[in-house]
Amino acid sequence: MRFWLLVFVVSILTAGSVRVDAGLPEYVLSWGQRGSGPGDFYFPRRLAVDQDGFVYVADRNNHRIEKFTGDGTFVTTWGSFGSGPGEFDFPFGVTVDDSGFVYVAARNNNRIQKFTSDGDFVLMWGTQGAGPGEFYYPVGVAVDHNFHVYVADAFNHRIQWFTSTGQYLGTWGAEGSTAGKFNEPVTVAVDEQDHVYVGDAGNFRVQKFTAQGAYLTSWGGFGTADNRFQGPRGIAFDDEGYVYVVDQPPSLIKKFTDTGQYIEKFGGDGDGEGQFDRAEDVAIDAQGNFFITDPGHDRVQKWSRTPVPTQPSSWGRLKSLYRDGSGQ
Repeated sequence: MRFWLLVFVVSILTAGSVRVDAGLPEYVLSWGQRGSGPGDFYFPRRLAVDQDGFVYVADRNNHRIEKFTGDGTFVTTWGSFGSGPGEFDFPFGVTVDDSGFVYVAARNNNRIQKFTSDGDFVLMWGTQGAGPGEFYYPVGVAVDHNFHVYVADAFNHRIQWFTSTGQYLGTWGAEGSTAGKFNEPVTVAVDEQDHVYVGDAGNFRVQKFTAQGAYLTSWGGFGTADNRFQGPRGIAFDDEGYVYVVDQPPSLIKKFTDTGQYIEKFGGDGDGEGQFDRAEDVAIDAQGNFFITDPGHDRVQKWSRTPVPTQPSSWGRLKSLYRDGSGQ
């Protein structure tokens, strides 16, 4: 009896330090500078993180992809200016599938290229046009868990989807402002349930669809309120299913539920640590770290959540200790 009384008292005294919840993400570090050497950038646009935590950055004006560890250590790079296999003219969107293959949307080449994680060329598809499988400024690319590839075909105002080998599967959208239509879609992203989210930049909103393109919902509209956008860009998801959208300007990363309810924001314009000049894209690794491209400063920033104490109920704590002590 004295043992259980002691455990109960200790649980009350220490409860505030036992459970932690994550607060707002905080700045951790950044890497990069203007240049063309390894680890340098010249207006980096989109980025992606693979299952092993490696970060891939579309270094647009250097016409290449750069690969880093999660702390910014340079690993490798591939690509150069041109139109041949493995060459780029303004690589813009980048994503990684569940097998580690890297897909790059090159805006001015009007095509998608597929690579191994080390940069070995695999295949490519697309040419300029408005027909099936053709593109006019493809600037966003995403892959679902069934290895379907989705492309934000910006100036054709549509989303196209393909197999991982480039076989055309379908398209949805047209120029307009009603549900399911687009005005320059610049970003496409896929959540864990294979729902497709589109940054519909010209309509200042995010739209959500099924994997086959059936419209589900949308949110936003032009404005400076927390639940509105001035320029929706990159989209990412955390392991709880929350949706993060880069709003540029004013370089804020806004957090929403998957139905568009606003929750919180972080970031902002400026030249200091943790500030951005035209924040463009966000990716989240398996540990919950945020990676954000900062094109105007030619760098990538890493952010992470800092745990903050919360107070659980003493009854919940006591039940947990009882189960541990009794083996039940």
